[in-house]
Amino acid sequence: LFRCNQCGEFLQCLDCVRSRHKLNPLHSVKEWNGTHWIEAQLSGGEGGLGVVYQLGHHGHSCDFPEAKERAMVVMDVTGVHTVSYHFCACEKAARFANGTLGQLMGNAWYPATTVDPETCATFEVLELFRLLNVVGNMNVHDFVRSLERRTDPLLVTKIPDRYKVFGRMSRQFAYVQRALRAGLAHVTDGLKTAKPGALAVLCWPCPHDEKNLPEGWRDADPKYQFLYMLLLAMDANFRLKNRLRANETQDPSLGSGLGYFVEEDGYKKHITNYVAEKDVGQISSCIAFAALLQKETRLTTGLRCSGVGGCVCARHGVVRPQGLGDLQKGERYANMDYILMSALIGVAVVALTISYDIACQWKVNLPMRAATIVKNAKLPTRLEEFEIQFALPVWHAAAHETSCQSQNSLSYMDGVGRTDGEGIERTWAILNPLGYSTKEMGGGARHDAIENKVDHLNFEKNIGQGDTLARKLIVAIAERDKQVAAFTDVDSTLSSRLRNKWQKRIDDWLADKSQPNPYCLEGGKGGRVVLSAWKARRYQIRSRPPTAFIKAGLQLEEAQRRIKAEVKGVTLVTADRASQIQEMRIAFHRKLRTYERLQEGFAPGVRVLKLIAEDARDPDAPPPKAEDMKLWLPSELAQAVRARAFRKGLAEIEAKLRAAQCVDALDVLRSRLYAQTHLITWRNSNSTGQRGATRSATLIGRVGDRIKRVAAKYRRAREALVAVKGVKFAPQFKVLADADLNTNADEESDAEARKKLARLGSSKRARNEPSNKRTTLSWIWTVGGELTSSVSAAVRVEWSKAKARKDRWVEEVQLLREEM
Repeated sequence: LFRCNQCGEFLQCLDCVRSRHKLNPLHSVKEWNGTHWIEAQLSGGEGGLGVVYQLGHHGHSCDFPEAKERAMVVMDVTGVHTVSYHFCACEKAARFANGTLGQLMGNAWYPATTVDPETCATFEVLELFRLLNVVGNMNVHDFVRSLERRTDPLLVTKIPDRYKVFGRMSRQFAYVQRALRAGLAHVTDGLKTAKPGALAVLCWPCPHDEKNLPEGWRDADPKYQFLYMLLLAMDANFRLKNRLRANETQDPSLGSGLGYFVEEDGYKKHITNYVAEKDVGQISSCIAFAALLQKETRLTTGLRCSGVGGCVCARHGVVRPQGLGDLQKGERYANMDYILMSALIGVAVVALTISYDIACQWKVNLPMRAATIVKNAKLPTRLEEFEIQFALPVWHAAAHETSCQSQNSLSYMDGVGRTDGEGIERTWAILNPLGYSTKEMGGGARHDAIENKVDHLNFEKNIGQGDTLARKLIVAIAERDKQVAAFTDVDSTLSSRLRNKWQKRIDDWLADKSQPNPYCLEGGKGGRVVLSAWKARRYQIRSRPPTAFIKAGLQLEEAQRRIKAEVKGVTLVTADRASQIQEMRIAFHRKLRTYERLQEGFAPGVRVLKLIAEDARDPDAPPPKAEDMKLWLPSELAQAVRARAFRKGLAEIEAKLRAAQCVDALDVLRSRLYAQTHLITWRNSNSTGQRGATRSATLIGRVGDRIKRVAAKYRRAREALVAVKGVKFAPQFKVLADADLNTNADEESDAEARKKLARLGSSKRARNEPSNKRTTLSWIWTVGGELTSSVSAAVRVEWSKAKARKDRWVEEVQLLREEM
């Protein structure tokens, strides 16, 4: 008696089993030996049931089969099988172009070799592995071992080892599937004549000339040209490392340059000209986490490449054709320049926006470096043919200097909508788990594995764009209406003359970034007289790793304040809002890991303190949330403990940065208080009706929340400064009480201030009320700057920022509709 798991749980005799499985040689059959079920072999070999499969006819009889009976190992989703078979030799065999190989492929069996193959894998099992690989990061070793256990769970019988063979077949099959998806598989000599990047899946919503752009788009109204602008994001990933392999030259990539990695020969030749290039020092002048960047450039011993540089479309996160390249020694300009130039091959748009976390430095000499690449590497890309603007990703911008942030902020650039520039980070997050298996691969196999994953990722994103863009549009329309209403409230307080003047300031800055920045108060942090010596010292030591460590801690502290403000400001937490808060917490923990790695080197004693604190914590209490976690900065410890836990000089560095933090916070406080006073005055004089009052209250409340957050920043900075240096170190930084958060001046009453505000921008004059008392001047107006009675600059900045927010959301709606 026999039974077959695939046919069904019914009993069959020997004749029935043979008859049924002439068409199904890959089923798993069991035989009853009188006491229990045992595995039975279908093949015609010794101990088998004598089933011989007929190729060329899908198992049905052939009028003239090949006389020789052959045996082959066939890998299927049901396990690893040994199959007896005949090739077809009748007149129908002529329909198979490649002879016996054609018969195997026609039967959906992929041969391991092109000459006398002894192993095949069914298309079904290759498709299953590819799906598990690109979705679940399954590797060949684990998959083949799983198939072996599917064949024999106890592994007591000898199963043919086809681990290496299956690796080759799955790699080739994935490559062919990518060619099929790209439309090249059925073109004569399609792969031989394919152009660079031809195997890559393009981003469907992004602009492509002669594909999805309307006729005459180049002649469109200038105010709508941004709809046809290509937005790119660049970054480096140091998780996708690769060790040196002795057989690298024997493992070329399948179709080098046809997919997502740059063409290898030209890229390697280009890199050899920049072996001694050093540009990390330029980057470290602006980014607090430069210590980690320098670390990444050192830990390259034994590595063929230290990571991957990439270029994706910034709005949808789709990897560009030839948009990936190996990094040999950190994130060098030579690598990233070549990757950009390759990713732009074939692009026919007029304008580009490139988001990159070191764009402020990288862009400086890019045209000169690009011209050298065109001359030496013979790439067809010409950057001078594009109108390019460079930007910093939204989250990474916080690590840059304030002046750098405002100059390169996506929030202040025309035509980018609400693009955050962080799409490439989300792409890296999906690719990172692949690094565990690709780290040990040969260079070519690694490229093919990463390209296979990227190809699936791009295709999946394209398929989901219909739903994604529709949901984004719903959110964008609601937020656009909200920002338009908020800007209208601010804008209606101005006269047309003042509005035109401020608009011209914005236009001048957009045309020439050397002009005064309309989104910042004039004077800025660099012009402060107070603590100028400390700040000069701060600039001198900024590139030192200890300063980067402390500054990274301060950035984490600011992130905690933002999370607390978000949590506190929400009374009814919706699912979407809860998700946003959770994302902020996840982002905090990601940066915290970076900070803790630095902390191990600069504060070795903190590890013991953490263990003591963890032992003292109530085991039944939930772990602290991101916004409540202790960062273990020098100011958080007593002086005696601090001396043992931290390296010498770190407390001094924190004191200097805290002092500068106090000055910066007071600067922002004055600006916010001026703006709040102006809005309150206008509301009292002009706002009528419930709708107008509600809008005004919402806007004033929003400014008030920002004031509270900045006040919290000052109080924490002063508290830390006193903890490290004592009260006498900086007596000008006093305790900030709630009563100090006002704009009352010593020489004029509150009514007179409202009168001046009304004269500045309102069409109606405020009523002149006599004052019965003189108010006391708050100390915050005499520290770090000169006392001024003009609120124009503060209100101008608030108006400019509100206009930028409104413009970006209006653009976002237009971009989404164009992309759909």
